Amino acid sequence: MNQAITALKQKMISDRRWAHFAIPLLIVGIVFAIYYLSNSTPNDWYKHYVYQAQAFLDGRADLQGVPGYYQDLVNYNGKYFLASPPVPALVLLPAVAIWGTGTDEVRICMLMAAINVALIWILLGRMNVKGWKRSLLTILFGFGTVHWQVAITGTTWFFAEIVAVFFLLLCLIEYFGRKRAALIGLLLGLAALSRLPVVVGGIFFLAMLYKNGGIRSPLKFIIGLALPLAFYGYFNYARFGNPFQTGYEFHSYSSYFAADIDKYGMFSLNYIPKHLYTLLLMPPQYLSDFPFFKPSPEGMSILLTTPAVLYAVKARLSESANRWLLLSIAGILLPTILWFSTGWVQFGYRYSLDFMPFLMMLIVAGMGSRISKKMIVLIVMSVAVNLWGALWSVHLGW
Repeated sequence: MNQAITALKQKMISDRRWAHFAIPLLIVGIVFAIYYLSNSTPNDWYKHYVYQAQAFLDGRADLQGVPGYYQDLVNYNGKYFLASPPVPALVLLPAVAIWGTGTDEVRICMLMAAINVALIWILLGRMNVKGWKRSLLTILFGFGTVHWQVAITGTTWFFAEIVAVFFLLLCLIEYFGRKRAALIGLLLGLAALSRLPVVVGGIFFLAMLYKNGGIRSPLKFIIGLALPLAFYGYFNYARFGNPFQTGYEFHSYSSYFAADIDKYGMFSLNYIPKHLYTLLLMPPQYLSDFPFFKPSPEGMSILLTTPAVLYAVKARLSESANRWLLLSIAGILLPTILWFSTGWVQFGYRYSLDFMPFLMMLIVAGMGSRISKKMIVLIVMSVAVNLWGALWSVHLGW
């Protein structure tokens, strides 16, 4: 009898271990298939990071062989550089080593985005979110936010968003797991070297690590964070002779932004109203014929693209974790809304992905423990709007 009970317990443990790996893999497969079918013939353009990865493999920092129509390049001393941080190019190194500049960045973007959805599933589990609520929130992230459209577009700027989310999710999974502070700092640094504003998310980790482990944990976090930032300084020095020179100062931008940049510069308080309008209020464009509306290429309100974010408002700020999450979101958003561009051609406000993992945590906190009809309705609405946006973006050739 005891042997039978022991065997049953071992089988149950084995089944749990199998589910631990099988479910995330299944999520990756299903989500990748949906993303793939959403844009089965993507445009093979604007893949700066592929050329940057090829430059690394050739032992160079400058980009060569880039098509003439590529924007957002820096011409410095007769060489072309990509001002954007280098981690997305490092992610592409194995693929570029095999396929060269013919690497399909969009498909890799879709795959990484599918992994992100599996990571959300894992994160929710570590936050003790269970059952159907865990499944619904995973669906919300993968198909009810701008993550879907960004994933299937996959061009340079969109790929950077997906890579930043990938590393930020790993940060949070580690925080809700073994809490190795140095590793959390390292992962956040990699996220920041994909999308620089994400580094401000360190506010949450510093505060919570200090609360849970005293001063030693934040110090370890800072050491971990310093490593990728030091690499970035070296990379900048190799390109421009100054570790603090990112290249944005030498940037040649589209004439679409020239007037604003000439008048206000790249960062200005004058850009805040248009960012907040895009993030919170911007509607779709009206058409005189059916279907009467299409996504605005300038972006759309997050309240329209993901109405389920309304649950974040219900998160109790009496809980310190929620306060630090909100402060981190505001901190990440601050440098973004001072930037001259709201994201240019996009569905929704793609910069919201910089803080979306934190926002998902606030949504979880605001939803409570039970699944309500309102919750289901808002998630279904979010998915429906993003399906509409994904299909329209492909139709419009974005």
